[in-house]
Formats: sequence, structure tokens, C-alpha cells
Amino acid sequence: MAKRRVLLVEDHALVAQGLRALLEQKYEVVELVQDGNKVVPAVKRLRPDVLLLDLSLPNRNGMDLIPEIRAACPRTRILVVTMHADPTLVKSAFGLGALGFVPKDCDSLELHKAIGVVLKGRYYRSKRIPARERQPDGGGPALEAYWLLTPRQQEIVRGIAEGLSTEQIADRLGLSVHTIHFHRRGLRRALKIESEDGLARYAAMLQLGAPGSLS
Repeated sequence: MAKRRVLLVEDHALVAQGLRALLEQKYEVVELVQDGNKVVPAVKRLRPDVLLLDLSLPNRNGMDLIPEIRAACPRTRILVVTMHADPTLVKSAFGLGALGFVPKDCDSLELHKAIGVVLKGRYYRSKRIPARERQPDGGGPALEAYWLLTPRQQEIVRGIAEGLSTEQIADRLGLSVHTIHFHRRGLRRALKIESEDGLARYAAMLQLGAPGSLS
């Protein structure tokens, strides 16, 4: 009986090599993709049975890619494997078309179980995912909410985290200052942050490597 075909999407080489070694005895690992821009072309070319998808990728984030993967190859089952173990992300990933969600600190038995479940067309949610969304001390948005932002919003948060001014962010992105002000207001609404100082603190927490960081 032919092995089921797995496509790995993971930008950290050591993690990817570990996943490949873990899966190769049971599955055919058809390719490793490390760049978000290359995921959909690889899915169209390889038509894998299951795709193990990291959310934190160069150029594109995994959450953005889920609908495109589903459109490119509806039969490919998507299992999110990520460091961002947040229930809000699980709900969003499932809503976009993923079938499974496990954190990277799961063990090999759970990973194999999750793959088996999604290959049957059923949902799998790791018990390691908290039942409720985590909130940082003092309230405010959970840091994982970054991954629910649009790519443009994420670019602006990264600029704020680097300490760039509105004018500098506008110059980097080739947008007007007015447009950046518009996006910053949208960011505060999306993240439920009341002030520009609060937005700067949120971006700084991400930059310092708190849960859901930019790295």
C-alpha cells in the first residue's frame, strides 16, 4: 500500500529536519517548504494528502495561506503545527479550512494521531491548547492576536516594534502618512487597544519575544 504524502511547511531547518525524520517511516515526505510565497505553488505541483503548516513564515503567514491552499487543492488536509498555542487561532484556522491544530511541544504520538485524524477528514485540536484565550497581565489583547491581523497590519506592527515613526513606516511601505494613520487606528480597534502608547507597548512585547512574538 502506498504511503500517504506529506508536505512540510516549516522555516526553521532543525525543526523541519526533526519532523521529516519523525514522519518518514510512516509517510512519504514529498517536500520541505520554508518560504510562505512557495507554499501554494508546491501544493498545486505535489497535491499532498496532508500539509503540516507552520504559521510563522517568511513573506506570508500561514493563516493567510489556508484558504489559498484549500482552493488550490481541496483534498489536501491541513494540520497547523505552531508555537502559537492560542484558542483564538484554533477557531480562526478551523474557520479558514484547517482540520487540525497542535503546538510544536506536542509529542510524536500526538502528532501521528493528529495526522491520522485529519486524513480521515475529521477535526483534531490538541488538549495542550488552553480552553480560553490567554490575556497578558493587566488585560489587553493576547499576543497571539498578531497572527489574526492582515499582512499589511502585521508590517505596520513590525515597524512600530522597530521604533520607526509613522513617516518612516510610510516610506518603507510606499504608502502615504495618512494611510498609515488610518491603519494604526484600525490596529487599535482590532486589538482593542485604546491609545498609541498602548499600541507601542504591544509591539514592544512582541519584539522582546513574548508568546506570539514576531520571531
